[in-house]
Amino acid sequence: MIMRRRSRRRRRRKGAATTDAFELFLDALCNALGVILFILLCVVVFAKSPDGDQKRMDPEQIAAETKALDAQAARTEAQLTAVLAALSALPPSGDPESVRRRKELLGALDTMRTKKLAEVEAEKQARARLAASGVALVASVEKRNNLAAQLARLDDERKKQLTMTQFVRVARLRADGRKAVLILCADGRVSIATLVGKGQEIAEPVGVGIPVTDEASARLAIAQLFGAKTPDTFRAEVAVWPSGFAAYKRLERVMIEKRFGINPLPVAAGEPIREGAGGIQ
Repeated sequence: MIMRRRSRRRRRRKGAATTDAFELFLDALCNALGVILFILLCVVVFAKSPDGDQKRMDPEQIAAETKALDAQAARTEAQLTAVLAALSALPPSGDPESVRRRKELLGALDTMRTKKLAEVEAEKQARARLAASGVALVASVEKRNNLAAQLARLDDERKKQLTMTQFVRVARLRADGRKAVLILCADGRVSIATLVGKGQEIAEPVGVGIPVTDEASARLAIAQLFGAKTPDTFRAEVAVWPSGFAAYKRLERVMIEKRFGINPLPVAAGEPIREGAGGIQ
């Protein structure tokens, strides 16, 4: 038994030694390959020429560029020579001839400047006159338009006054048997008056009667003045002072509409009316 155990231990030791040697061999082989690859990579990187990627120039192109540079240098040298010649041809400082020419040029420049300034000033004045004439023209046109508008208003007012200052007299026969109602129109009002005797005078009433300012007030005044009176039995004798003319015209339209006979009598301001004036009875 003891011999068997010893033999088994020897076998185990021999197998472990063989495995360790094989691993060491593989490790050394891999390290060698790595070193060789690293050396090859370094050789390739460092052996590469820095100018290898640059494109080599064509000899003909080099010759053309050299020729162009030579031509440019020749032109520059010619320009430098011309500048030196011009400088050498200049008169010395304080030369009387150059001073005279300089004065002549400055005088010509001053004359030209004065002439240009005069032309500019003349153009400004012309523009100002043109603008003033334009403003005057616009003002005259506006004035003419305003005048035309005023004339039109005056014409309308004249026509209105013509229609407003005309009395409408409803004709009646001399043998009119209808009773007369005497109406007074003054101070924008209307009222009724009665002549009780011969030679009686009625002064212009002020603040007396019914105000008549529109058609509605005119209809109300007719209703109050005539009441139940009808056009078949009554007619109107109207005394009209200038202060009551507008009221009379409003009253007139309503009376004509209601078919009352009208006999208007214009009376001067401040004058009274008497019996028999204008047919008043």
